[in-house]
Amino acid sequence: GESEEEKIRVDVLENQVLDVCMQKIRMCYSPVFEKLKPGYLKEIPEKMKPFSEFLGKRPWFAGDKLTYVDFLAYDVLDLYRIFDPKCLDEFPNLKAFLSRFE
Repeated sequence: GESEEEKIRVDVLENQVLDVCMQKIRMCYSPVFEKLKPGYLKEIPEKMKPFSEFLGKRPWFAGDKLTYVDFLAYDVLDLYRIFDPKCLDEFPNLKAFLSRFE
């Protein structure tokens, strides 16, 4: 990000992406994955909502310009979409973000 606000947004999102990613990794590599999966699928909208709110109507997470956190966000959102193809149906701005990125 260029402005102080953009730099803060980048920092916040980077930490959020890493937290969500680590939660998914722990669940996927758990020996009781199949037992955890149904509950995790139910929690996906709760995990996507902060991303949707943070992005808002901006084209990119930091603002008007693409930054490295957009790559991080794309990666984690795409992994969730692979895990549950309908998980972003409630979040048109996240779906639009993925389309722009692709």
